[in-house]
Amino acid sequence: MLTRLIILYYLLICINGNAQLPVTNIYQFSMVKTGDKMSISKPQMLTEFNSTGYNNQPCFFKDDVVYFTTNYYDKGQTEIAKFDLFDKILTRITYTPESEYSPTAVPEKESFSCVRVEADGTTQSLSVYPLDGIGYPKRYMNNTRNIGYHAWIDAKTLGLFLVKEPSQQLAIADAISERRKIILDRIGRTLKVSNDNQLYFIHKISDLEWVIKTYDKETSQSKSIVNSIPGVEDFELLADGIILAGSGSKLYKFDPKKDKAWQPIIDMEPYGINNIKRLTARKGRLIIVSEE
Repeated sequence: MLTRLIILYYLLICINGNAQLPVTNIYQFSMVKTGDKMSISKPQMLTEFNSTGYNNQPCFFKDDVVYFTTNYYDKGQTEIAKFDLFDKILTRITYTPESEYSPTAVPEKESFSCVRVEADGTTQSLSVYPLDGIGYPKRYMNNTRNIGYHAWIDAKTLGLFLVKEPSQQLAIADAISERRKIILDRIGRTLKVSNDNQLYFIHKISDLEWVIKTYDKETSQSKSIVNSIPGVEDFELLADGIILAGSGSKLYKFDPKKDKAWQPIIDMEPYGINNIKRLTARKGRLIIVSEE
């Protein structure tokens, strides 16, 4: 039985609207690493309040604070909200007529960035808000209108997933000058940054060969780490360099220092999780997004 996390909330708006987004739910687990083994316990469903809606793209801002994207407040669009996992409080952050996605903490600032779908329905811009969402957002990368996902490599440098047909592009951008450089085509949507400012991403070399790689902005060099689990483009990078990924109901790990192949950790099916999508982790907490 999942332990239900009781969420306190102060605002609920029920508006029927566009139902194109998939049904996704967010779960929390305790994660313990002992030697080469990892164990998962204490499951909690965090999004029972919106269990038939869209709840996705969780990101840790502190050890017990997670921002995420949800259509809880308006079924026709998405807003950014946050969980306080210690106090068990849900707080709405953005109140806008546009949809926001992918909240990400901005280094060295009391603010977060997100991808905003503008009123024209096609422009996808990068905007930065105060952590409480109060005040006007500042747009970054004004000349880039096709940002799908992003990651801060450091306080001045962005890794960007650019939506472009026929294949998506990886770009490195200076957030101050807004100059950008296209690195390569055919990348996956996940962008992670290591403690030493290496950008991790998936290079879709072919339909059958996907490789997790790193990019060093100082040397402009990339390095292959491991082939992705077939068909999986979402992964998490732990502080010690271990990579986590899920496929179906199963969770896997890869330790570049020790492993030669992906190692199974646990089957999440007993918890009702059969389609693992995104993951994020921090100091013993593991957050999993499951598509229903």
